Amino acid sequence: MLKCEYPEGCRLDLWAKVIKAKYIEKGVKVLDQRVCIPVCDVGGYITEVEDFKIKVNSATETFSFNKVRICINFDLCLIVSVATVSCYQVFALTNNIFEDTIELCEFDPPLTTDEFKSEVDSSEIILKNWDFDYDIEGRCEDRHSPCHSHLGPVVDGTCLDIQVYVDIIDKLGKMHDIIVFGELDPEVDY
Repeated sequence: MLKCEYPEGCRLDLWAKVIKAKYIEKGVKVLDQRVCIPVCDVGGYITEVEDFKIKVNSATETFSFNKVRICINFDLCLIVSVATVSCYQVFALTNNIFEDTIELCEFDPPLTTDEFKSEVDSSEIILKNWDFDYDIEGRCEDRHSPCHSHLGPVVDGTCLDIQVYVDIIDKLGKMHDIIVFGELDPEVDY
């Protein structure tokens, strides 16, 4: 509770980010790729993907005239079971890049170009609820495998079809100076 007998003597000056608009998109597919995981990298053919981990290297934005361009760089680490090895193996797919453009009309509330210019000077990207799906599509060296290369050397390995999803939240705002006149009431427990 704030009270003040002498307003000029009890001024609280705050610097706060005021959110002007938000963009929320759930379950965005940020990776959809077929990959051949060589036998020599994990010690055999993969029978199952037990778990996955994501390391976000960067999540950046670029403001444009009437849109926001986002770029997410992340590594995907797979914990896999291999037929010939009794323990789990780890395989990493590094430097995966997802880029997307968000139009001002897709924010809530929608922004005009003038509002964007005058009311937005910062943004924050939040990535949460990472999800993963995969299919084992056979051996890479099989002529009928989608991972089989007819143009280059044939690699012994497991062909995986991988998808990664994430919820993307983008908050656009502006820093404001907020002044509150008052003082803390000593009779109230906080």
